[in-house]
Amino acid sequence: MAVRVWVVDARTADEAEAARLLSEAELDRAGELDVASVRRTFVLSRALQRTLCSRYSGAPAAEVDITRACAHCAHPGHGKPRFAAAPELDYSVSHSGDLVAIAASTDTRVGLDVEAGSRHVEPERMIPLLATESERTALAGLSGQALRRELFRLWACKEAVVKLTGHGLLAVPFTALGVDGPVVRLTAPLDHWPDEAIRLTGLSLDEGYVSALATTGPPPEVAVDRLARVADLAW
Repeated sequence: MAVRVWVVDARTADEAEAARLLSEAELDRAGELDVASVRRTFVLSRALQRTLCSRYSGAPAAEVDITRACAHCAHPGHGKPRFAAAPELDYSVSHSGDLVAIAASTDTRVGLDVEAGSRHVEPERMIPLLATESERTALAGLSGQALRRELFRLWACKEAVVKLTGHGLLAVPFTALGVDGPVVRLTAPLDHWPDEAIRLTGLSLDEGYVSALATTGPPPEVAVDRLARVADLAW
């Protein structure tokens, strides 16, 4: 059970080089983003996705067709992204702070989330929306940086899970997902939930970040590659 993860630091990656891989529609969208860091992240994310499919399938990166049809409601634009030319390649992309990362596998479904630990959090507002009863009990014994880190871990794990299933953040209450063990527990029934158990693996992608990988099946073998350039991604 193999999963590969590639990570790019947006501060040093070549945005102009990556932009040459995007479609006209993606370039138009990038041009509408006024904040430079947001635009750079968008460009690198789309370039990583296109490069991944290109390396795997042999199709030119600029011609890769990324579909986002929802598997649960058939909406054409808010589902888990997939490659039309390689439907057997399951992947998930995430970004936070200066990191952009993508995970992929042909052996398992995947969901990836990266969270910058420098983000501002308000525990008293976050915990009731995030944690199950048992998780709230565990959080009650924490404070300061330990509490912040555990909140980011819970968020990363739960977002990775809903990215794997394709439900999205608005369709699944995080208080229904127990992630205080290696296998996700459901505390309430959820429509269109996978029959397979969903397993969680913590990742160490960079200092100051909390990352989680969700997969189905046995514990995965995870290989992480840090890229200086999007073009360095190799399958």
